[in-house]
Amino acid sequence: MTSSRRHTGRPASRPAARSNSRRTSSGEIPRPHPPRLDLAAPTGLVDGDASELLFSQHAEGLRLIGETLHGEDLTGARIVDSELIDIVLQEVTLTGATVAETRLQRLASPHLAAPRSTWRAVEVLGSRVGVAELYESGLSEVRVAESKMDLVNLRGASLTDVELSGCTLTELDLGGASVRRLRVTDTGIGTLDLSGASLDHVDLRGARLERIIGLTGLRGATISPEQLVELAPALAEHLGLDVRV
Repeated sequence: MTSSRRHTGRPASRPAARSNSRRTSSGEIPRPHPPRLDLAAPTGLVDGDASELLFSQHAEGLRLIGETLHGEDLTGARIVDSELIDIVLQEVTLTGATVAETRLQRLASPHLAAPRSTWRAVEVLGSRVGVAELYESGLSEVRVAESKMDLVNLRGASLTDVELSGCTLTELDLGGASVRRLRVTDTGIGTLDLSGASLDHVDLRGARLERIIGLTGLRGATISPEQLVELAPALAEHLGLDVRV
């Protein structure tokens, strides 16, 4: 793992409060709390089509299968208690949208534009996303599994009770984000940006990390002894240490 600084064209990170993690009375740091997930597949759904969502900007209790949306503006749309299977989103705008109590299976999207959106009690399974623009969004009770994403931009976002499992992420940008109860298992992350992030009960032991930006942002995270060894050169550089034999 290496650490470096870089500039992006994304929104500037918002100042974030430091983690509230505290030592126990015995002086030990408590183990990370796992995400609180109570997710279940939606039931009692009615088979529908995308025209209902496009017309009313609202889908509830629907199952959509094999639809392709191209260039649609779904700003502020609501998708609630639904299941989307084999859906393709091409240049679809979901700014400020709400997705709740919903399962997305095998979603495909080269560019998922959903800044300032809300995701609550959502599962994303077996999906492929190029760029996911989710900056300044709110995620709670979200599980992403067996999915591949190139860039996930969560700058300035709020994440609570989130799990990443069996995923591959080329870049995960959490700059300025507030993250509480995040667990990463069997997931490769090429670049993890934690600049200005606030972490609390974040378990990174199951992550394969190649590069970290913003080492100070690791405060509040749990890593493995092996990850600490891999981080040693970057930590030495960050602290200005001259390590010699």
